[in-house]
Amino acid sequence: MTAGAIVHGNPRFSVREDDAPGALGYAADVFAVIAGAERYELRSYLTGAPSPRTCGESEREWAALLRDLHLRDEALPALVVRSRTGGAMFLVFGRHGGPLGVIRLDVDGTRGFRPPQIAATRRFLDEHGAALTHWIVDGAAPQWRRSSAPVMFVIDEQLRPVLAEEPALDDSPLHALYRPRNGHAPPLLAGTLTQLIGELAASPRGVAVSRALPFAFVRLARLAGGSSPFFLVSVEPARRRATVLRAMTRYGLSRREGQVLGEVLRGASSTEIGESLSISGSTATFHLKQLLRKTNSRNRTELTSRVLGWEELTER
Repeated sequence: MTAGAIVHGNPRFSVREDDAPGALGYAADVFAVIAGAERYELRSYLTGAPSPRTCGESEREWAALLRDLHLRDEALPALVVRSRTGGAMFLVFGRHGGPLGVIRLDVDGTRGFRPPQIAATRRFLDEHGAALTHWIVDGAAPQWRRSSAPVMFVIDEQLRPVLAEEPALDDSPLHALYRPRNGHAPPLLAGTLTQLIGELAASPRGVAVSRALPFAFVRLARLAGGSSPFFLVSVEPARRRATVLRAMTRYGLSRREGQVLGEVLRGASSTEIGESLSISGSTATFHLKQLLRKTNSRNRTELTSRVLGWEELTER
């Protein structure tokens, strides 16, 4: 087991602060457990990756990896497996110009990480990468917390972008996650946008629909005129670093309760939660009641507000 990676009985993830401080260390604990890593290392680069030519031997591999990702214009967060280094997996968060957070996971021997371990790590990164980026960047660069305008773009019914803003020079990593790339809507939002288009079709004309995700607030409105329907998308990153992972630690949630919370934040009903998690609707309702009790919430709306940090904001 990785030093600093602790799985408690239920289980819950936590971190020993003397070994791995802050959000990046917490994320490393979680990924180490999922990947079955035996140790990890962390690096933070507030102003972007250093040049490999100016680094010492111990830092050169990190700098070369980040340089290669930048040259390929690789979207972040990213996962890179380096088998030639004896079994190393790198997870990179942030933006290429900084701040950057990097986790290196290692296993002993020459076997490297097995395909199921890599696949499980990639699935978790795909699902929670945006929330983790928020959390890590929130600590590294607090001035980027919802400091600029929402990301806005126009799509058609097939989710193809037809109009999008040019990235700004001072874009934060949070905004880069939600901009269309290479003629496609952001992968993190594809499922949500499909659902919202369906909801909008059943709504009165002129009405907008929205969805609170664990990492952002998404709003969709149909543009007036034209024979083909086009939709204006507005994506506002969540104000606080409240995520499912953070909520699990803050409220002492079990892993299953964390899974149910993730479904609640997507707007799923108890029946849909049961189908998604392969549990009965009554079991989903039981876990939902546990969530309400542990977070001292009266209903789903209040639960969402607490987890996303909006209630803290309005009480100030």
